[in-house]
Amino acid sequence: MEKYRYCFVRPKNIQKSYLYIADEDISVNSYVLVPFGYENRLHKGVVESVELCTEETAPFPVNKTKRILRTITAAEYDADEDDDDEWKRYSRTFVKDIDELSGFLAEKDYDAVFQWACAHHNCTRFPDIMETVIQCYRLCLGRGNPGAALNLGAMHYNGTYLKQDYQKAVELYKIAAEGGERRAICNLGYCYYYGRHQPPDYERAYHYYQLGAILYDDPNCLYKLGDMYREGQFVEANEKYAVKLYFRALEAMNRPDEEEFCRADILTRVGEAFLYGIVADRDPKKALDCFLQALSGFYERRKTDPFVAGLIERVKEKIREAEEALDEETL
Repeated sequence: MEKYRYCFVRPKNIQKSYLYIADEDISVNSYVLVPFGYENRLHKGVVESVELCTEETAPFPVNKTKRILRTITAAEYDADEDDDDEWKRYSRTFVKDIDELSGFLAEKDYDAVFQWACAHHNCTRFPDIMETVIQCYRLCLGRGNPGAALNLGAMHYNGTYLKQDYQKAVELYKIAAEGGERRAICNLGYCYYYGRHQPPDYERAYHYYQLGAILYDDPNCLYKLGDMYREGQFVEANEKYAVKLYFRALEAMNRPDEEEFCRADILTRVGEAFLYGIVADRDPKKALDCFLQALSGFYERRKTDPFVAGLIERVKEKIREAEEALDEETL
């Protein structure tokens, strides 16, 4: 039975430890490089404990646990000139920023308080700043700000400066979704689809994906709806309709305000439609173009998401299939 090395790692300059899996033999007090925070930025850390577990005895699901990227030397861990410079820069400005925040609080300008917290949301290497950010979000949440609910939910979901708690994340996402936060609607779809806080519930996942598609033409919700129709999850399987949703999602991605995060996923599915002749005529050349764009997107995402490796291998296989199909056409 396969065993996994579960490690508690304390990231440098962070006051709490986080759970990771090590793919190599590792010991307590080893220095490591890990993906950290909502954006999975590279961060140095030290291993505080190591425990061998099976999938059944693991303290957290294997497929939901981040992995240590590699061990580093003590010299690499201590080489913190850049850290010191960044810390000094924030230290110089933080007093001024706190004074600014105090003014917003005195004026009871909670919109400005929320914007202040958002501006400092990614200061995950500086505990004092992050504690203030969390306090601001909680204050704004108490005054009905759906954006604060969304951001706190994401912090609970990812375990960034708050204890990872999927149930709490879902509760906050629901508040945000009811307040009109588009991303929260999509996030709820993911929570129910993948069973983050409970066993998968495809009916509820479908509800939220459909809601995001109807209200916002959200490309992420559209392509996930396509997946549900392709696989027959809660709805009757309909591959042709799934592909129509994929093309609609790709069109929605062309809006100037859309984030690029899911473009590669959508391109992979559109490429498959061209490769296998679903809805449109079979066109290996268009399929290859889609797969190559998707591969570039996945490589870009890997800079902040170490779990994208499987998607990269999948699209590489599709590229090989498209190239073989083109070879057959030209021989």
